Amino acid sequence: MSSLRSELAGLKAHYEVCGLIDRKGRVYPLGADTKVLSTAFELIVRPLVYQVAKKHDLRVVEPKVQNHYPDFTLLRDERDKSKIAVDVKTTYRGQSGRFGFTLGGYTSFIKEGNERKNIVFPFNEYSFHCVIGFVYDRLVSKKSAAVHTYPLKELSNIPLPFGNVEAFVQEKWRIASDRAGSGNTTNIGSIEGTLDDFVNGKGLFASEKEFLEYWRGYKKTSQLRDGFYDNVSKFRSQKKPS
Repeated sequence: MSSLRSELAGLKAHYEVCGLIDRKGRVYPLGADTKVLSTAFELIVRPLVYQVAKKHDLRVVEPKVQNHYPDFTLLRDERDKSKIAVDVKTTYRGQSGRFGFTLGGYTSFIKEGNERKNIVFPFNEYSFHCVIGFVYDRLVSKKSAAVHTYPLKELSNIPLPFGNVEAFVQEKWRIASDRAGSGNTTNIGSIEGTLDDFVNGKGLFASEKEFLEYWRGYKKTSQLRDGFYDNVSKFRSQKKPS
């Protein structure tokens, strides 16, 4: 993780991605669609991940199927039982300067018996799970740049959709909260905080073991959670011997 952090510090010069180019030299501005920008940051960080893997004599495997976890798997070979999961997360700051992410589903591969669901390799073959997170300020509205194209010679005139980009690398469990994210979807929510909160791993769990036990038992709906737990305090109270 320290290698990823040191390499990430040198990425700032790459944060001026402004569009897509076709073979005729026309540049299509990115706009501010969050899915497009998430893909852009994943492409920015991709060479860095490969560089770190090479430095440590590791291979990199990427998903062949969309929406499979993680974005990058670092491993020695297919038989390696200590694979490293690297997932890239991107979001923008709210007016308060705070932000949060979703950290993957809690009904798929972390559940015992579902270790192969929506994941590149079985979950129990990973020994380490980390997040590379990017956060930015939104500078243009979602559609403001979508109707224009620019010639290459006018690159400097293309409005950047984001600014004030900051990044961090942290273990997933260290930035996890005890609540679901993304409305009604079954995603684990991260903490809501500042960059320092993520850099310092100010999540709610005492260990990765507690994180996994909590989310493996977390019920899918509020009705099902009635009588069980819906926060880490209740979870810990229920675990105390009577």
